[in-house]
Amino acid sequence: MPSNLQPHIRCKKNDISQYVLLPGDPGRISGITKYWQKAKKIAYNREFLTYTGRYKDVRISATSTGIGCPSAAIAVEELANIGAKFFIRIGTCGGLLKEMEPGDIIIPESAACLDGTTREYDPSIKKAPADEKIFELLKKNAEKMGVKYFTGVNRTHDAFYEPTANFVKLAGQGFVSSEMECSSVFLVSKLRNLQAGAILVVNTPEPPEEVAKNPDMVYRLIDMAKVRKGTDAAIKIALETVKSLSESAH
Repeated sequence: MPSNLQPHIRCKKNDISQYVLLPGDPGRISGITKYWQKAKKIAYNREFLTYTGRYKDVRISATSTGIGCPSAAIAVEELANIGAKFFIRIGTCGGLLKEMEPGDIIIPESAACLDGTTREYDPSIKKAPADEKIFELLKKNAEKMGVKYFTGVNRTHDAFYEPTANFVKLAGQGFVSSEMECSSVFLVSKLRNLQAGAILVVNTPEPPEEVAKNPDMVYRLIDMAKVRKGTDAAIKIALETVKSLSESAH
């Protein structure tokens, strides 16, 4: 076994690009690689599926992180060990503004650290910022593509099946979205002197105040066609952002 083989992602140096997209769901990898000119499966272990290929002549990788901050932090740490420098999380989230609909795009400027993983790194941590350059490039490319987006503070937490009351209480607290990975991706990247951002897709049907009126209907039918369309837009924006990062490095 090569000495630099990473135990969880099962990748080694030269397997990956310095630019890595981080979807949570392994099934989302195919939605990313369909836009590449070349794509090679590198490894698949547990929730970590990795492909490397080329997008518009830029070498690029994608690794799924599974659900939650612990596995997302593992992915970033191990990818960093073998040369990754830039990360963009592509995920879904709960939308927390009245005007949001399924499929809407959110580009978080930071993540409130309401998870356990980031506190293990820094017990005093309250918020982890996205890298400013990646944040700005994601917005710029969304605008180029004519995609409406929201920005603000994302809330990262640990319990997918949290009590409805927890979600309802988020209304009016200054958050635009709620999900389970951004804080660890942002914080670990910052601690390792790397750069990370995120682009999220709303996949909830109601804002918190509406959920409060119908607490048993949180998972009512969502327009999944809109979510799929939004996810595809998020992937394209992330890919163009990698291209922009590559161009700015030359």
